[in-house]
Amino acid sequence: MKNQQLLLNDIAAEIKYCRKCRLHEAACQGVPGEGDPSADILFIGEAPGKNEDLSGRPFVGSAGKFLDSMLNGIGLARTDVFIANIVKHRPPKNRAPKPDEIQACTPYLDSQIKIIKPKIIIPMGQHATNYILSRTGADFQNISAARGKLYERVWLGRQVIIMPIYHPAASLYSPKYKAAIKEDFQKIQALMQECQREYKVNK
Repeated sequence: MKNQQLLLNDIAAEIKYCRKCRLHEAACQGVPGEGDPSADILFIGEAPGKNEDLSGRPFVGSAGKFLDSMLNGIGLARTDVFIANIVKHRPPKNRAPKPDEIQACTPYLDSQIKIIKPKIIIPMGQHATNYILSRTGADFQNISAARGKLYERVWLGRQVIIMPIYHPAASLYSPKYKAAIKEDFQKIQALMQECQREYKVNK
C-alpha cells in the first residue's frame, strides 16, 4: 500500500503543475482525488466544482455530502474507497469539460486506475460514464440507459465490474434521481459483498 500511495502522490504532484489544457488558467488548484490507494471501489465524477477547487479535495460540496451519506449507508467511508474525476481542474463556471480537455487529462486517471487496481469502478454521470465505457468498447448512449447496469469488462488489462450511476449533484435537483442513486448504492453494497466472498474462496 505504501508504494501505491507514493505513486499516487507523484501523480498528484504532476497535476499540481499541469498545463496540458486550458482548464488550469481559471482554476485555483488541481484536484487529483483521494482515498484508499488500494481501494476495491473507485468512484469517478466529472470535474471539480467551486468548493473542490478551493479545497483541493473531490466532492466536498453539497453533492459530496450526499455521496458521503450514501457511502455511510452501506457501511463505507471515504477512506475505504477512492474518489476522483475525469478532469483534475475546475472548468470555468462549472461548464462541462470539452473533449480535448478530457483527452489531455484522462491519462492521469488511467495511471491512478493502474496503481489502485479497483475491482469495481463507479462512473458518476454522463461524461465519466461515456469515458469509462468507451475505453472498454462498451456501447453507451446516455446515463439514463446505462445507470444501474453491470458491465464486466477488461480495463487496462484487468477484469473489472463497471456500474454507472447518476452524478450525486443530480440528487440536489430531483427526488427521482435521488431515489435512483439510493437504489444503485444498494447494488453497490451487494457487489462489494460478492467481491469479498470471491476473495475468500480464491484466497
